[in-house]
Amino acid sequence: MKCFSLVLMGGLWLGVASRSYGQSIVYDNTTTSLNNNFPLLPELYTQSAEAGDEIWLGGTDRQAVGLKLIFFNRGAAGSSFDARLRFRAYDTAFQGPGEVFYEQSVTSMWASPGYSDLDFALPNVMVPDRFVWTIELSNRQGGMEELGMAYFNPATVGFSDDFLWQRGGDQWTAYSWGADPYANFGARLTAVPEPSTLAVASLGLLWLKGRRKRKAS
Repeated sequence: MKCFSLVLMGGLWLGVASRSYGQSIVYDNTTTSLNNNFPLLPELYTQSAEAGDEIWLGGTDRQAVGLKLIFFNRGAAGSSFDARLRFRAYDTAFQGPGEVFYEQSVTSMWASPGYSDLDFALPNVMVPDRFVWTIELSNRQGGMEELGMAYFNPATVGFSDDFLWQRGGDQWTAYSWGADPYANFGARLTAVPEPSTLAVASLGLLWLKGRRKRKAS
């Protein structure tokens, strides 16, 4: 009975610890718009190449739970499309995008005229301090004007170098404005602590609670 109670209390405190820590922003480049966009889908195109950005994360949380990308649609009508999001390891030999360690496909996403937020819910994906996220669009319908990721800079949480990646066939190309301006894609990544971190926090809370009880008695 005592063992059961201890496990139950541990579970309850783990839940409390999880809620108290909550989500944190580990990368954020959504503050300063450069009023321009990367033409992921040029006018009349329905399928895009794979393109994305290499990012360094801030903070310590590494279980990704959400990614927001900011798009810009130059048309007067909105567009619907399917999207494939990928997280790629950073290949130190190539010094660029490597193997895919997470992939998600979403159908019927929508970009209104002007700026739109594309939100991807992530299932607690473990991410390294440095990796490359990419996106690829297909099956565009509706407005057929230029559509792509909006440029922002500087990042307020984390960091990204002054270049972007696009894949053509099996080849990756790095694009840059040559620091005029220093531009990256508008993106925000949120994460939660790893389970081991929450377990340590919950044990600490249990210890503090027990200590208070001893002092009160």
